[in-house]
Amino acid sequence: MTDMKFYRYEAVVYAELDRDGEFCSPSIRIPKIELTTLNLHKETPKGYWIGYGHPDNGLQSHSRWVSKTAKKRYAYPTKEEALFNYIKRTEKRIKILKGQLKECEYGLMNANAMNKILLNKSLELDNK
Repeated sequence: MTDMKFYRYEAVVYAELDRDGEFCSPSIRIPKIELTTLNLHKETPKGYWIGYGHPDNGLQSHSRWVSKTAKKRYAYPTKEEALFNYIKRTEKRIKILKGQLKECEYGLMNANAMNKILLNKSLELDNK
């Protein structure tokens, strides 16, 4: 079996140790971009089964199937393709999150307006 490798970049934020030696969320969340290397477990006519470990030594993780021809894949045969894919995935994620943030801001604005109306009605009833 060939020693073909596949690559995937991901952003990771690690916990920090506080003064007591306990793990906690970092005060400044700066992600580290990490490269994951996966091994070829099996090749099929349409794609690859990839994962951690190597099937020859009996130490392999659960395999994941990756198409040979799909534009979007879990992992790529070159580091350059994997990095390009990470950039595109992250741009798409930012676009989605910005949209969700805008929805939350409008929802909060509407809820505050409703709350103001309810408070005014409550004050009017108390004054009668």
